[in-house]
Amino acid sequence: MKVIAIDLDGTLLLEDESIDEENIKAIKHVQEQGDIVSVATGRALLDVQHITNKYGLSMPIIASNGAQIYIDNHQVQEQVMSNTAIQPIIKWLNDEKMYYQIYLSDKIVVHEHALDYLEEQLFDVVKRNPNFHVRSFWDAIRAQRFQYGLQKVEKPIQPTSYDQVIKIMVVSPDVIKLNLAKSYFSMIDGCAISSSGTFNIEIMKKGVDKGSALQYLCEYCKVPEKNTMAIGDNENDIPMFLVAGTGIAMENATESLIKHASSKTLSNDQSGVAHALYHYLHKDKIVIRG
Repeated sequence: MKVIAIDLDGTLLLEDESIDEENIKAIKHVQEQGDIVSVATGRALLDVQHITNKYGLSMPIIASNGAQIYIDNHQVQEQVMSNTAIQPIIKWLNDEKMYYQIYLSDKIVVHEHALDYLEEQLFDVVKRNPNFHVRSFWDAIRAQRFQYGLQKVEKPIQPTSYDQVIKIMVVSPDVIKLNLAKSYFSMIDGCAISSSGTFNIEIMKKGVDKGSALQYLCEYCKVPEKNTMAIGDNENDIPMFLVAGTGIAMENATESLIKHASSKTLSNDQSGVAHALYHYLHKDKIVIRG
């Protein structure tokens, strides 16, 4: 028996956030052979469940970069950030007029004017760099803007507005400002910082990542870590590549992840997940799209 952990955005999902038939077929085939297939993503649990239910997929879920773990139809783990960490982060984000989302167990909240801040930053970035590809930016953050469970709030978000925060997602076209945020937040006790794309950073409780969640799943399923496979495309997949016996990078993966990969597969728009499952697990015939 093996455990296979698969990232969503840029990996299992196409650019329009759908899952193609070849990937669905391959996942169900592997499950029928007795292996365990899990999703491992930065998305919130309620968002992931919306996706898996839509495609009739039943599997363990590692969500919010490992802060939420769902196995056997119930949530077995949810790790929240400390209020002492949340408060200075939100204060800084408000002072800098940043676009950010707060992940809670039952919803994701964003201030109703947050998009205005994003557009102001985009205007400044384009002013500094006329060659900045605006369309590519909006495409890159589509998953964050339109995810299931996202709710706009009218009341300004204050450092003490929410407790039991699972994750804070920050989005900006200004990579310099994101790096400043990353540097500042990394100095705050109790925080883990990651990223699932060029234009975002993700803040969770210290110790939370996809790797530790994969270890938890292995212990729960009584499967040795050497019998695991991880498939992904971005920086937040590195921790699970370090744990997994085999790490398969997508053709569209970042260089930082490829350095940690055992091998590569096709891109997410070429049924790369199905290709990886076919070539590295079961050799039975699965139709792979050119």
